[in-house]
This record gives sequence, structure tokens and C-alpha cells, in this order.
Amino acid sequence: MLSIYLCEDNQNQLIYLERIIKNFIFIEELDMELTCTCITPNTLLKCLHETQHPGLYFLDIELNAHIDGFQLAEQIRKFDPRGYIVFITSHSELSYLSFEKHVEAMDFILKDYPKQLPSRILECMKKALELYSSIENNVHKTLSIKIGSRNIYVPIDDIYSIKSSDNNHKLILLTNYSIYEFYNTLQNIHARLDSSFFQCHKSCIVNLNYVKEIDKTMRSIQLKNGQTCPLSARNYTKLKQYLKKYHANFL
Repeated sequence: MLSIYLCEDNQNQLIYLERIIKNFIFIEELDMELTCTCITPNTLLKCLHETQHPGLYFLDIELNAHIDGFQLAEQIRKFDPRGYIVFITSHSELSYLSFEKHVEAMDFILKDYPKQLPSRILECMKKALELYSSIENNVHKTLSIKIGSRNIYVPIDDIYSIKSSDNNHKLILLTNYSIYEFYNTLQNIHARLDSSFFQCHKSCIVNLNYVKEIDKTMRSIQLKNGQTCPLSARNYTKLKQYLKKYHANFL
């Protein structure tokens, strides 16, 4: 199911857009849910942080808050790099900024044409659901990381582990063929990975599909590529339970 997030600072507009979205979900029988409707950016970000579900975002640009719709979209990208962002606004002259800000907006809908508004919203909902469904069925999912000015997309299935670096605020991502060092936190990265990843220690996340053995005495995990990862004492039992989902014969 694809979550929908709506942020509009005008209460009347918010109610109107909410009604349109809910009606289309019901009438078109879409596999979607209106997860959050709000008038402030902080409320949306809090909801997104708690649910950690990928989504479709309908955002006003002028929000009469400490950040505008473009800045909100930039924050959303940190939690949901694959989210589908649609701006709904009265300011057509601002459309170019969605490209300048590099938020990769799916669409830019003008409030100036109220008769077209519902159909444009439905079009975005169907397109987002189509894209989301194709990604969910694609085994080659990727994790986007930023290194300098480059955005790098690493296939999730290739990731063995992600560790805290000796350099402050940096992480090290290891595959069987590459090592990437980049700025981020384990908490943020873990939220963007699927259930095959387990945080075995405050400094490390491992891919359960690559666990070869665990050593309770040494509090360590050996991966299939020979790499060793730390294991906290309190996560030992939990790790064994998780491994049963991926290794039926694991002892």
C-alpha cells in the first residue's frame, strides 16, 4: 500500500484536497492510504519519521512556516529518496524551482484551474501507484547515497554491511566489490532498508542473507565474504530469531 501525505496551510484548501484524495481512493479502489494531512511541515516530517513508509506527497509551496514547500521536499528526500512529490500552488512562476532545487517533482499542479485540479490529482495518484508497484516487484532495489556532488545508487542485494567510520559522522558501506564512505547516520540508513537488514551493534548493520556464522563468546558475526562485524550481547538472541527467516538450517 502506498501512503499519501498532504501539507497545505489553508485549512479550507486542506479539507477540499483531502476529500478529493479520499474519494478517489474509494471510487477507484486504489491500494493507497491517506496517512497524513496537515498544515505545518513539522507535522508531516514527524509523521513520516514515525511511519517510515514510502509515499506520494502533495505539497503547497507557500506554507507560512519556517520552511517552504521546496525546503520541505528536500527534507522529505532524506527520509524517502524515492517518494513521489507533487506541488500544488497558485504560483506558476515558481515551477522552474522544482528543477533547480533538485527535488525531482513528479508534477506541478496549479490551483488557478480548479476544474482541472481533481483530474490532475487522480492522474498523479495512478502514476505514483504504478511506479511504486513496479519498484515493489523489482528485486533490484537500490539505496541512494551522496558522496560529494555525486548521487550513487547501490543495489540493496549487493550490500554486505554498513558501519560507522572512524571519521566523525561518516559511514562505510561494503559490497563484495566496492567500499563507499559517506556522510549519514545508521538510523537514517536503516530506515531506508528492507527487513533483510539487521542492526547488530550501535556501529553496524548487516545483511542477514550474507551471515555465515555468529560467535556469542567473541560477540562477532562472520559474513560470507570473510568480513567480521561486531555483535552486541543484547542483540544475540534477537539476531538468531531474525536469521530463522533467511536460513532455515541456521543453528
